[in-house]
Amino acid sequence: MAESVVKSYFPSQVVPDAEKVSAEYGLQVGKAIEYEWFDGSTSARKYNQHQAEFHKLRLYARGEQPVQKYKDELSINGDLSYLNLDWKPVPIISKFVDIVVNGISERSYDIKAFSQDPYGVSKRTKYMESVLRDMKTQELSLFAQEAFGISLFENPPEKLPDSQEELDLHMQLSYKQGIELAEEQAISVLLKGNRYDLVKRRINYDLATIGIGCVKNTFSTSEGVKVEYVDPANIVYSYTEDPDFQDIYYINEVKTVPINELKK
Repeated sequence: MAESVVKSYFPSQVVPDAEKVSAEYGLQVGKAIEYEWFDGSTSARKYNQHQAEFHKLRLYARGEQPVQKYKDELSINGDLSYLNLDWKPVPIISKFVDIVVNGISERSYDIKAFSQDPYGVSKRTKYMESVLRDMKTQELSLFAQEAFGISLFENPPEKLPDSQEELDLHMQLSYKQGIELAEEQAISVLLKGNRYDLVKRRINYDLATIGIGCVKNTFSTSEGVKVEYVDPANIVYSYTEDPDFQDIYYINEVKTVPINELKK
């Protein structure tokens, strides 16, 4: 009877939270990740294979793939003396890659923030109810304004919707609380300060060439919030069946940093 030799070196995940926050538990997880990705006995170092595969895909995307396999196909017992060929690959794929990347990058979007806290929801609900009251009493309010010079409107009458459908569109497209506008502006300034348009183009290029794109956000007291590109060849992660990596247990970036960055 065949017996499985695959063993899990990760500690149990059903232990209490007090044990999970301990240094000993974290060390066990770190050693398990090291064994899975960097140990020479596990499939000739999974991390090296990971980098080599992505490097090969990027060479093909640039039209710089090795030509030895083509020579092996056309040679006779390794002899190429009878052929007079230019073995330089024709960069056809790179043109299609540029078309795909440019197409993805042109899909611009606007940041929309909606408050979900109880105060924001309550404020939105009260505003919507006031507009509904004005819509239902519009004729009476107009008569009172003409006859007695008294305005009963809670909102500008010229901006009142004519139907429930228009009210729904107004709440989705026009109505904005001050905190929502401030949040949208803060996110836009943050992305612009991090040159996210260039980061996004690099991510789109990775998606088109190797099928995976990575970005991370960090925070430090000296630089604030940073949005940074991550090379997918330098990440290690647990097994996943989700294309968005929603079910991973861990994910890390292998990165060489100078001593001043480590201090920071």
